[in-house]
Amino acid sequence: MGTPWQEFSTDTVVASLRARRWSEYGSETLSEMHVDPLAGDGFRASMRRCNLGPLGFVVIDSSPARASSRAVEAGPWATNGSDYLMMTVADYGKSTLAQSGWSADLNAGDIVIRDLAKPWESMTSNNMGLVLIKIPFSLAAKYHADPERLVGRHLPASDPRVAFASTVIRASKDALQAVPDAAWTDHLSDVLAGVFRLICHDDFGEDVVAHSSTANSLRRSATALIARHLHDPDLTVCAVADTLGVTPRHLQRAFLDAGISPRQFILEERLAEAARLLSVSRDDTRILDIAFSVGFNDASHFTKSFNQKFGCSPRVYRSRRSS
Repeated sequence: MGTPWQEFSTDTVVASLRARRWSEYGSETLSEMHVDPLAGDGFRASMRRCNLGPLGFVVIDSSPARASSRAVEAGPWATNGSDYLMMTVADYGKSTLAQSGWSADLNAGDIVIRDLAKPWESMTSNNMGLVLIKIPFSLAAKYHADPERLVGRHLPASDPRVAFASTVIRASKDALQAVPDAAWTDHLSDVLAGVFRLICHDDFGEDVVAHSSTANSLRRSATALIARHLHDPDLTVCAVADTLGVTPRHLQRAFLDAGISPRQFILEERLAEAARLLSVSRDDTRILDIAFSVGFNDASHFTKSFNQKFGCSPRVYRSRRSS
């Protein structure tokens, strides 16, 4: 199928409007943000972005500027919900990224993870490039029991494991830009998810972010629990609330703050995982086995829900992905 890029460049905008247009495009892609160029009307920047399965892949080049965000949720592009982490890889140049209680000076190949549900600030006094991967919190929770602990860890390229991870990410950028229509690019989401899983180990960096007791943190705790038990057909809203020591009503309110009920969230996660498995499964793998493996216990409910979500049956979906 290939991976189509969406592109924006300030070169197509008159100098007086460049910062405003860049702020608007960045707000949609990352989270609400404001840009202050450090070179006046000489500001130049470009962004290319594409969807890779559940991930958003973003390439940024910018002249000296300061960008800041006071948002408490991710921008609408490449999202299913509003709760996302952002893996930031320094491609070239130097920049500083800061967020509530931590700051990281990034050199080429360094990696740091920011939280798009919290304000942040980025600054560079020279030309720089970044590769950004927008990661659903629910996906992060599959690879780490407490993804919030990953936020703010400065992972330097001097560590061979980090160098490997950043090399794979930057090579993915080069490959996507060189041959965006190649069918194999559809599998890059699994490759990049594997890289994220690699850096989730607790011996990578030090914890720098303290937890809060907000509804957002309750929702994230529930998200992590759901990710670990998605295969369990007995996973219910009441079971999640009981495990976390809150009432179902309390849990309901925490999710509704993000525009979705916990019951619908569980269903959406199961359907997304089923779609992923269908896209990589062999033709002789029974679709019913895939449905059962992600927690469905009723074939007709699975088929109906899948059709409503993706506009086709599971069998047709698999045939399209393999064609």
